[in-house]
Amino acid sequence: MPVGEPGKSTTLSRQNLLRLWSIRSILLMVLIVALTWLSDFTEYELPWTPLWALVLGLGLLNVALLYRLWLPAPVTAVEFFANLLLDIVFLSAVLYFSGGPSNPLVSFYLIPVIVSAAVLSVRHTGIVAAAAVASYTVLFNWHRPFELFGTMGQAGMNAHMIGMWLNFVFSALLIAWFVARMAQSMRGQHDAMLRVRAEAARNETLIGVAGIAAGAAHELRTPLATMTVLTDELQGEHPELAEDLALMQQQLDRCDAILGELVALTAQGEGMQRGTLAALVFALIDKWRIARPEIRLQVDCDASAEDTAIAFDQSLHHALMNLLHNAADASPQQVSLEARADGGQALIVVQDRGEGIPADIAEALGRRFVSRKDGGLGLGVLISSASIERLDGQLTLLDREGGGTRWEVRLPRVDAP
Repeated sequence: MPVGEPGKSTTLSRQNLLRLWSIRSILLMVLIVALTWLSDFTEYELPWTPLWALVLGLGLLNVALLYRLWLPAPVTAVEFFANLLLDIVFLSAVLYFSGGPSNPLVSFYLIPVIVSAAVLSVRHTGIVAAAAVASYTVLFNWHRPFELFGTMGQAGMNAHMIGMWLNFVFSALLIAWFVARMAQSMRGQHDAMLRVRAEAARNETLIGVAGIAAGAAHELRTPLATMTVLTDELQGEHPELAEDLALMQQQLDRCDAILGELVALTAQGEGMQRGTLAALVFALIDKWRIARPEIRLQVDCDASAEDTAIAFDQSLHHALMNLLHNAADASPQQVSLEARADGGQALIVVQDRGEGIPADIAEALGRRFVSRKDGGLGLGVLISSASIERLDGQLTLLDREGGGTRWEVRLPRVDAP
Protein backbone atom coordinates (compact mmCIF):
# COMPACT_ATOMS: atom_id res chain seq x y z
CA MET A 1 0.00 0.00 0.00
CA PRO A 2 1.28 3.50 -0.78
CA VAL A 3 2.28 5.29 2.40
CA GLY A 4 -0.39 7.73 3.55
CA GLU A 5 -3.19 6.47 1.37
CA PRO A 6 -6.46 7.04 3.24
CA GLY A 7 -9.31 4.55 3.34
CA LYS A 8 -12.43 6.38 4.65
CA SER A 9 -15.19 5.02 2.38
CA THR A 10 -16.46 2.34 4.79
CA THR A 11 -18.56 4.67 6.97
CA LEU A 12 -19.99 6.51 3.97
CA SER A 13 -20.99 3.23 2.26
CA ARG A 14 -22.77 2.10 5.42
CA GLN A 15 -24.65 5.40 5.62
CA ASN A 16 -25.71 5.11 1.97
CA LEU A 17 -26.97 1.56 2.51
CA LEU A 18 -28.96 2.80 5.53
CA ARG A 19 -30.54 5.46 3.32
CA LEU A 20 -31.46 2.77 0.79
CA TRP A 21 -33.10 0.83 3.63
CA SER A 22 -35.13 3.96 4.44
CA ILE A 23 -36.26 4.38 0.81
CA ARG A 24 -37.30 0.72 0.67
CA SER A 25 -39.21 1.13 3.95
CA ILE A 26 -41.13 4.08 2.52
CA LEU A 27 -42.02 2.03 -0.58
CA LEU A 28 -43.24 -0.78 1.68
CA MET A 29 -45.50 1.55 3.66
CA VAL A 30 -46.95 3.03 0.45
CA LEU A 31 -47.72 -0.44 -0.90
CA ILE A 32 -49.29 -1.63 2.36
CA VAL A 33 -51.55 1.44 2.55
CA ALA A 34 -52.50 1.21 -1.15
CA LEU A 35 -53.25 -2.52 -1.09
CA THR A 36 -55.22 -2.23 2.15
CA TRP A 37 -57.32 0.61 0.74
CA LEU A 38 -57.98 -1.19 -2.56
CA SER A 39 -58.97 -4.47 -0.90
CA ASP A 40 -61.12 -3.05 1.91
CA PHE A 41 -62.69 0.11 0.48
CA THR A 42 -63.02 -0.50 -3.29
CA GLU A 43 -64.45 -3.18 -5.54
CA TYR A 44 -61.38 -3.54 -7.73
CA GLU A 45 -59.93 -7.02 -7.99
CA LEU A 46 -56.22 -7.82 -7.95
CA PRO A 47 -54.22 -11.04 -7.43
CA TRP A 48 -54.00 -10.33 -3.71
CA THR A 49 -52.05 -13.45 -2.68
CA PRO A 50 -48.96 -12.88 -4.85
CA LEU A 51 -49.00 -9.14 -4.11
CA TRP A 52 -49.12 -9.61 -0.34
CA ALA A 53 -46.47 -12.35 -0.64
CA LEU A 54 -44.21 -9.86 -2.46
CA VAL A 55 -44.76 -7.24 0.23
CA LEU A 56 -43.98 -9.80 2.94
CA GLY A 57 -40.85 -10.90 1.07
CA LEU A 58 -39.60 -7.34 0.73
CA GLY A 59 -40.34 -6.72 4.41
CA LEU A 60 -38.25 -9.72 5.42
CA LEU A 61 -35.49 -8.59 3.07
CA ASN A 62 -35.53 -5.18 4.69
CA VAL A 63 -35.25 -6.74 8.15
CA ALA A 64 -32.28 -8.78 6.93
CA LEU A 65 -30.71 -5.60 5.52
CA LEU A 66 -31.10 -3.89 8.89
CA TYR A 67 -29.34 -6.82 10.55
CA ARG A 68 -26.61 -6.61 7.91
CA LEU A 69 -26.08 -2.95 8.78
CA TRP A 70 -25.60 -3.98 12.41
CA LEU A 71 -22.72 -6.28 11.46
CA PRO A 72 -19.19 -4.76 11.54
CA ALA A 73 -18.15 -6.05 8.09
CA PRO A 74 -17.55 -3.18 5.61
CA VAL A 75 -20.21 -2.42 3.01
CA THR A 76 -18.92 -2.84 -0.53
CA ALA A 77 -20.04 -1.17 -3.75
CA VAL A 78 -21.06 -4.56 -5.17
CA GLU A 79 -23.34 -5.18 -2.18
CA PHE A 80 -25.00 -1.80 -2.64
CA PHE A 81 -25.34 -2.46 -6.37
CA ALA A 82 -26.98 -5.85 -5.71
CA ASN A 83 -29.57 -4.25 -3.40
CA LEU A 84 -30.54 -1.77 -6.12
CA LEU A 85 -31.06 -4.60 -8.60
CA LEU A 86 -33.21 -6.43 -6.01
CA ASP A 87 -35.41 -3.34 -5.72
CA ILE A 88 -35.88 -3.29 -9.50
CA VAL A 89 -36.81 -6.99 -9.53
CA PHE A 90 -39.31 -6.52 -6.70
CA LEU A 91 -40.90 -3.45 -8.31
CA SER A 92 -41.21 -5.28 -11.63
CA ALA A 93 -43.06 -8.16 -9.94
CA VAL A 94 -45.48 -5.78 -8.19
CA LEU A 95 -46.15 -3.87 -11.41
CA TYR A 96 -46.73 -7.09 -13.33
CA PHE A 97 -49.67 -7.95 -11.07
CA SER A 98 -51.10 -4.41 -10.94
CA GLY A 99 -51.40 -2.94 -14.42
CA GLY A 100 -47.83 -2.91 -15.69
CA PRO A 101 -46.68 0.35 -17.27
CA SER A 102 -50.08 1.99 -16.71
CA ASN A 103 -49.45 1.90 -12.95
CA PRO A 104 -48.15 5.31 -11.76
CA LEU A 105 -45.72 3.44 -9.50
CA VAL A 106 -43.67 2.72 -12.62
CA SER A 107 -41.91 6.06 -12.14
CA PHE A 108 -40.26 4.53 -9.06
CA TYR A 109 -37.87 2.81 -11.48
CA LEU A 110 -36.00 6.11 -11.61
CA ILE A 111 -35.14 5.99 -7.89
CA PRO A 112 -32.55 3.18 -8.14
CA VAL A 113 -31.05 4.89 -11.19
CA ILE A 114 -30.74 8.21 -9.36
CA VAL A 115 -29.30 6.58 -6.23
CA SER A 116 -26.79 4.63 -8.30
CA ALA A 117 -25.75 7.75 -10.21
CA ALA A 118 -25.10 9.58 -6.96
CA VAL A 119 -23.23 6.77 -5.18
CA LEU A 120 -21.84 4.15 -7.55
CA SER A 121 -19.55 4.16 -10.56
CA VAL A 122 -20.65 5.00 -14.09
CA ARG A 123 -20.43 1.31 -15.05
CA HIS A 124 -22.72 0.21 -12.21
CA THR A 125 -25.13 3.06 -12.97
CA GLY A 126 -25.29 2.01 -16.62
CA ILE A 127 -26.22 -1.54 -15.59
CA VAL A 128 -28.91 -0.31 -13.19
CA ALA A 129 -30.36 2.01 -15.86
CA ALA A 130 -30.34 -0.80 -18.44
CA ALA A 131 -32.11 -3.12 -15.98
CA ALA A 132 -34.78 -0.49 -15.27
CA VAL A 133 -35.40 0.23 -18.98
CA ALA A 134 -35.47 -3.48 -19.80
CA SER A 135 -37.97 -4.18 -17.01
CA TYR A 136 -40.19 -1.31 -18.12
CA THR A 137 -40.05 -2.56 -21.73
CA VAL A 138 -40.96 -6.12 -20.74
CA LEU A 139 -43.91 -4.88 -18.66
CA PHE A 140 -45.08 -2.89 -21.66
CA ASN A 141 -45.91 -6.18 -23.38
CA TRP A 142 -46.45 -8.62 -20.49
CA HIS A 143 -48.55 -7.66 -17.48
CA ARG A 144 -51.93 -8.24 -15.87
CA PRO A 145 -54.33 -5.37 -16.64
CA PHE A 146 -55.84 -3.38 -13.79
CA GLU A 147 -59.18 -1.70 -14.41
CA LEU A 148 -58.34 1.34 -12.27
CA PHE A 149 -55.60 2.42 -14.70
CA GLY A 150 -57.37 1.57 -17.98
CA THR A 151 -60.52 3.70 -18.13
CA MET A 152 -59.59 5.98 -21.07
CA GLY A 153 -60.08 5.03 -24.72
CA GLN A 154 -57.82 2.31 -26.13
CA ALA A 155 -56.05 4.62 -28.61
CA GLY A 156 -55.57 7.33 -26.00
CA MET A 157 -54.30 4.76 -23.50
CA ASN A 158 -51.74 3.38 -25.94
CA ALA A 159 -50.49 6.85 -26.83
CA HIS A 160 -50.26 7.77 -23.14
CA MET A 161 -48.34 4.61 -22.26
CA ILE A 162 -45.94 5.00 -25.18
CA GLY A 163 -45.31 8.58 -24.14
CA MET A 164 -44.63 7.50 -20.56
CA TRP A 165 -42.20 4.83 -21.79
CA LEU A 166 -40.30 7.26 -24.03
CA ASN A 167 -40.13 9.81 -21.21
CA PHE A 168 -38.80 7.17 -18.83
CA VAL A 169 -36.13 5.96 -21.25
CA PHE A 170 -34.99 9.53 -21.89
CA SER A 171 -34.91 10.32 -18.16
CA ALA A 172 -33.01 7.13 -17.30
CA LEU A 173 -30.39 7.78 -19.98
CA LEU A 174 -30.04 11.39 -18.90
CA ILE A 175 -29.49 10.41 -15.28
CA ALA A 176 -27.15 7.54 -16.10
CA TRP A 177 -25.00 9.68 -18.40
CA PHE A 178 -24.90 13.22 -17.02
CA VAL A 179 -25.83 12.90 -13.35
CA ALA A 180 -23.49 9.95 -12.83
CA ARG A 181 -20.57 11.87 -14.32
CA MET A 182 -21.44 14.98 -12.33
CA ALA A 183 -21.51 12.91 -9.13
CA GLN A 184 -18.23 11.24 -10.08
CA SER A 185 -16.67 14.65 -10.73
CA MET A 186 -17.91 15.96 -7.37
CA ARG A 187 -16.51 12.89 -5.58
CA GLY A 188 -13.21 13.42 -7.37
CA GLN A 189 -13.11 17.06 -6.30
CA HIS A 190 -13.94 16.09 -2.74
CA ASP A 191 -11.16 13.48 -2.69
CA ALA A 192 -8.75 16.02 -4.18
CA MET A 193 -9.66 18.54 -1.48
CA LEU A 194 -9.05 15.93 1.20
CA ARG A 195 -5.65 15.14 -0.29
CA VAL A 196 -4.74 18.82 -0.48
CA ARG A 197 -5.78 19.36 3.14
CA ALA A 198 -3.84 16.29 4.28
CA GLU A 199 -0.78 17.44 2.35
CA ALA A 200 -1.07 20.96 3.74
CA ALA A 201 -1.32 19.59 7.29
CA ARG A 202 1.70 17.38 6.71
CA ASN A 203 3.69 20.24 5.19
CA GLU A 204 2.80 22.42 8.14
CA THR A 205 4.07 19.72 10.46
CA LEU A 206 7.27 19.36 8.46
CA ILE A 207 7.84 23.11 8.49
CA GLY A 208 7.52 23.08 12.27
CA VAL A 209 9.92 20.17 12.51
CA ALA A 210 12.35 21.95 10.17
CA GLY A 211 12.28 25.03 12.38
CA ILE A 212 13.00 22.96 15.45
CA ALA A 213 15.77 21.10 13.60
CA ALA A 214 17.38 24.35 12.45
CA GLY A 215 17.33 25.68 15.98
CA ALA A 216 18.74 22.43 17.31
CA ALA A 217 21.51 22.50 14.68
CA HIS A 218 22.48 25.99 15.77
CA GLU A 219 22.42 25.08 19.46
CA LEU A 220 24.40 21.85 19.01
CA ARG A 221 27.31 23.56 17.28
CA THR A 222 28.69 24.90 20.58
CA PRO A 223 28.68 21.63 22.60
CA LEU A 224 30.13 19.75 19.62
CA ALA A 225 32.94 22.27 19.33
CA THR A 226 33.61 21.98 23.06
CA MET A 227 33.74 18.16 22.91
CA THR A 228 36.09 18.34 19.93
CA VAL A 229 38.51 20.57 21.84
CA LEU A 230 38.36 18.31 24.89
CA THR A 231 39.00 15.23 22.75
CA ASP A 232 42.11 16.86 21.26
CA GLU A 233 43.39 17.68 24.74
CA LEU A 234 42.70 14.18 26.05
CA GLN A 235 44.56 12.62 23.14
CA GLY A 236 47.69 14.51 24.22
CA GLU A 237 47.26 13.81 27.94
CA HIS A 238 46.23 10.12 27.69
CA PRO A 239 47.97 8.36 24.81
CA GLU A 240 46.69 5.01 26.11
CA LEU A 241 43.15 6.12 25.10
CA ALA A 242 44.22 7.12 21.61
CA GLU A 243 42.12 4.46 19.86
CA ASP A 244 38.93 5.24 21.80
CA LEU A 245 39.43 8.97 21.47
CA ALA A 246 40.03 8.62 17.73
CA LEU A 247 36.69 6.81 17.42
CA MET A 248 35.03 9.55 19.48
CA GLN A 249 36.56 12.20 17.24
CA GLN A 250 35.29 10.34 14.17
CA GLN A 251 31.76 10.35 15.56
CA LEU A 252 32.01 14.05 16.47
CA ASP A 253 33.12 14.83 12.92
CA ARG A 254 30.15 12.87 11.62
CA CYS A 255 27.76 14.83 13.87
CA ASP A 256 29.28 18.05 12.60
CA ALA A 257 28.87 16.91 8.99
CA ILE A 258 25.21 15.96 9.60
CA LEU A 259 24.49 19.37 11.10
CA GLY A 260 26.15 21.00 8.10
CA GLU A 261 23.92 19.00 5.75
CA LEU A 262 20.87 19.93 7.79
CA VAL A 263 21.63 23.63 7.48
CA ALA A 264 22.34 23.24 3.76
CA LEU A 265 18.92 21.64 3.21
CA THR A 266 17.18 24.87 4.22
CA ALA A 267 18.28 26.50 0.95
CA GLN A 268 15.40 25.97 -1.46
CA GLY A 269 16.26 24.75 -4.94
CA GLU A 270 19.87 23.99 -4.08
CA GLY A 271 21.65 20.67 -3.88
CA MET A 272 19.83 18.93 -6.77
CA GLN A 273 22.10 16.66 -8.74
CA ARG A 274 21.95 13.89 -11.28
CA GLY A 275 23.71 10.57 -11.04
CA THR A 276 23.28 6.89 -11.57
CA LEU A 277 21.30 4.70 -9.25
CA ALA A 278 24.40 2.61 -8.61
CA ALA A 279 26.42 5.66 -7.52
CA LEU A 280 23.66 6.64 -5.10
CA VAL A 281 23.61 3.14 -3.60
CA PHE A 282 27.40 2.96 -3.19
CA ALA A 283 27.47 6.37 -1.48
CA LEU A 284 24.66 5.19 0.78
CA ILE A 285 26.59 2.03 1.68
CA ASP A 286 29.66 4.10 2.63
CA LYS A 287 27.57 6.21 4.99
CA TRP A 288 25.91 3.12 6.43
CA ARG A 289 29.22 1.47 7.27
CA ILE A 290 30.24 4.53 9.26
CA ALA A 291 26.88 4.92 11.00
CA ARG A 292 26.13 1.25 11.79
CA PRO A 293 29.33 -0.76 11.38
CA GLU A 294 27.95 -3.56 13.56
CA ILE A 295 25.07 -4.31 11.13
CA ARG A 296 25.77 -6.50 8.12
CA LEU A 297 23.93 -5.11 5.10
CA GLN A 298 23.06 -7.48 2.27
CA VAL A 299 23.37 -5.52 -0.97
CA ASP A 300 22.02 -6.52 -4.40
CA CYS A 301 22.77 -3.78 -6.92
CA ASP A 302 21.66 -4.98 -10.35
CA ALA A 303 23.74 -4.19 -13.44
CA SER A 304 20.85 -2.09 -14.75
CA ALA A 305 21.47 0.38 -11.89
CA GLU A 306 24.67 1.48 -13.67
CA ASP A 307 22.62 2.76 -16.62
CA THR A 308 19.74 4.23 -14.61
CA ALA A 309 20.04 7.99 -14.05
CA ILE A 310 17.99 9.79 -11.40
CA ALA A 311 17.69 13.31 -9.99
CA PHE A 312 18.06 13.63 -6.23
CA ASP A 313 19.34 15.77 -3.40
CA GLN A 314 20.76 15.20 0.06
CA SER A 315 17.30 14.62 1.51
CA LEU A 316 17.05 11.33 -0.41
CA HIS A 317 20.17 10.06 1.37
CA HIS A 318 18.55 10.86 4.72
CA ALA A 319 15.28 9.20 3.67
CA LEU A 320 17.00 5.98 2.63
CA MET A 321 19.23 5.98 5.70
CA ASN A 322 16.14 6.28 7.88
CA LEU A 323 14.55 3.25 6.21
CA LEU A 324 17.77 1.28 6.75
CA HIS A 325 17.90 2.34 10.41
CA ASN A 326 14.30 1.19 10.91
CA ALA A 327 15.08 -2.15 9.25
CA ALA A 328 18.20 -2.63 11.39
CA ASP A 329 16.26 -1.86 14.56
CA ALA A 330 13.61 -4.43 13.57
CA SER A 331 16.01 -7.26 12.64
CA PRO A 332 19.75 -6.53 13.05
CA GLN A 333 20.75 -9.82 11.39
CA GLN A 334 18.51 -9.52 8.33
CA VAL A 335 18.74 -6.17 6.52
CA SER A 336 18.90 -6.07 2.75
CA LEU A 337 19.16 -3.34 0.13
CA GLU A 338 18.27 -3.87 -3.54
CA ALA A 339 18.53 -1.48 -6.47
CA ARG A 340 17.57 -1.95 -10.11
CA ALA A 341 15.76 -0.43 -13.04
CA ASP A 342 12.05 -1.22 -13.24
CA GLY A 343 10.62 -0.05 -16.53
CA GLY A 344 10.72 3.74 -16.61
CA GLN A 345 11.56 3.98 -12.92
CA ALA A 346 14.43 3.36 -10.55
CA LEU A 347 13.53 0.91 -7.78
CA ILE A 348 15.19 0.77 -4.37
CA VAL A 349 14.04 -1.92 -1.92
CA VAL A 350 14.82 -2.08 1.82
CA GLN A 351 13.75 -5.25 3.64
CA ASP A 352 13.93 -6.72 7.12
CA ARG A 353 12.78 -9.84 8.94
CA GLY A 354 11.15 -8.08 11.88
CA GLU A 355 7.62 -8.44 13.20
CA GLY A 356 6.21 -6.12 10.56
CA ILE A 357 4.15 -2.99 11.10
CA PRO A 358 0.63 -3.25 12.63
CA ALA A 359 -2.20 -2.39 10.25
CA ASP A 360 -3.43 0.55 12.35
CA ILE A 361 0.03 2.14 12.29
CA ALA A 362 0.62 1.31 8.62
CA GLU A 363 -2.51 3.26 7.64
CA ALA A 364 -1.13 6.45 9.21
CA LEU A 365 2.51 6.15 8.14
CA GLY A 366 3.59 9.12 6.05
CA ARG A 367 0.61 11.25 7.12
CA ARG A 368 1.17 11.92 10.83
CA PHE A 369 3.47 11.09 13.74
CA VAL A 370 3.39 7.38 14.50
CA SER A 371 5.98 4.95 15.77
CA ARG A 372 6.31 1.29 16.64
CA LYS A 373 9.34 1.98 18.86
CA ASP A 374 8.96 2.89 22.52
CA GLY A 375 9.73 6.56 23.00
CA GLY A 376 9.94 7.25 19.25
CA LEU A 377 8.61 10.45 17.78
CA GLY A 378 7.46 8.75 14.58
CA LEU A 379 9.01 11.42 12.35
CA GLY A 380 11.22 9.15 10.28
CA VAL A 381 8.76 7.74 7.78
CA LEU A 382 6.84 11.03 7.64
CA ILE A 383 9.95 12.96 6.60
CA SER A 384 11.20 10.18 4.32
CA SER A 385 7.86 10.01 2.50
CA ALA A 386 7.78 13.79 2.03
CA SER A 387 11.36 13.85 0.72
CA ILE A 388 10.69 11.07 -1.81
CA GLU A 389 7.40 12.58 -2.99
CA ARG A 390 9.14 15.94 -3.49
CA LEU A 391 11.35 14.16 -6.04
CA ASP A 392 8.20 12.87 -7.83
CA GLY A 393 8.79 9.45 -6.30
CA GLN A 394 6.66 7.09 -4.23
CA LEU A 395 7.27 5.20 -0.99
CA THR A 396 5.29 1.96 -0.65
CA LEU A 397 4.98 -0.33 2.37
CA LEU A 398 4.49 -4.06 1.76
CA ASP A 399 4.57 -7.24 3.80
CA ARG A 400 7.70 -9.24 3.04
CA GLU A 401 7.10 -12.83 1.98
CA GLY A 402 8.03 -15.05 4.88
CA GLY A 403 7.62 -12.27 7.45
CA GLY A 404 9.00 -8.80 7.87
CA THR A 405 8.66 -5.47 6.13
CA ARG A 406 9.43 -4.43 2.57
CA TRP A 407 9.87 -0.76 1.65
CA GLU A 408 9.85 0.12 -2.04
CA VAL A 409 11.13 3.49 -3.22
CA ARG A 410 10.34 4.34 -6.82
CA LEU A 411 11.94 7.34 -8.52
CA PRO A 412 11.53 8.58 -12.10
CA ARG A 413 14.41 8.04 -14.49
CA VAL A 414 16.03 11.05 -16.14
CA ASP A 415 18.52 11.58 -18.93
CA ALA A 416 22.05 10.53 -18.08
CA PRO A 417 24.20 13.36 -16.68
